[in-house]
Amino acid sequence: MKTLIYCLDILKIKEDSEIYRNAVELAQIESANGSNEWVSATEIIAKVSLTSYIFSQSQLSDFLTLSAKGIEEKRMSSEIIIFKMYRDIIESYDKFGESLKSNYPEIIVDVISVVNQGMDTRGTKVSTIGLERYYQSRKQQTVMKKEMKGESLTAAAPSLRTTTTAAAIHKDKLPASSNDLVDILTQITKRSRQELEQSLGKLQKSDLKKINELCRNYNKLQQYSRKLITKEEFKNEIQKEIGIELRPYQLARAANSIRRVQLYIENILDNKFMLDTSHGINHVKHNLEYGYQLTNLIERKRRIRQRIQ
Repeated sequence: MKTLIYCLDILKIKEDSEIYRNAVELAQIESANGSNEWVSATEIIAKVSLTSYIFSQSQLSDFLTLSAKGIEEKRMSSEIIIFKMYRDIIESYDKFGESLKSNYPEIIVDVISVVNQGMDTRGTKVSTIGLERYYQSRKQQTVMKKEMKGESLTAAAPSLRTTTTAAAIHKDKLPASSNDLVDILTQITKRSRQELEQSLGKLQKSDLKKINELCRNYNKLQQYSRKLITKEEFKNEIQKEIGIELRPYQLARAANSIRRVQLYIENILDNKFMLDTSHGINHVKHNLEYGYQLTNLIERKRRIRQRIQ
């Protein structure tokens, strides 16, 4: 927490601001990247700023400096990529679109994570040889994803297709609306239909049900995402929709789950949520699903009794 506060101060993010409060709340309910305190702190700031804050040129430069403190060993590859990111910020910031500016802190943290662990914060493995290509790809993906933000799923989704062979093989496991499900997942993950159909066919029934519920409620999820700009807007939207009052820690948990829906879905599809042998659950998966249950995006396991007065 001390490092997080230090980073927020260096970035000149005021204590009474929404992003400051959200960062502190998120730090209290989850541990981010466990590699070291600098990576953890900057990862949290990147998450809470994603949809609600645009860093200035000087702030992005300072954010890169803070993130780079988390590099555990100096390597030539890390020095080269950091230099290139500094150069991009200094020379090309004015050419960045709004989407790239808002996503750039997350890209920085992912690059640092690759330098340290050989994988980004989503668990995607990247070789140091391919680090430059990964960095450029992340910037391009950000521009492509801009089309999804603020648009309804109906406008973004491709036209429905007939059931393919792979889907037919697993028709006993896929929901009746399997074409709709694959179309939505194509928009979220940018994966091919064939790859998605194969992944869906391997899922346990419970995980398939949760993904299907999230996709069925994806328009609502996008609506919630747009309200994350301020805590009050998000709170009002959620409570209007579900008809119950959530406590501050529940709102923070719900907001975190909504921000990380792509990560959740892709980890389910790739079977990356490994169970903790001592508890029999994966805590990250469990916490994200709790957020979706709170907001009625997936079926609740237990009823929340606290009602709006």
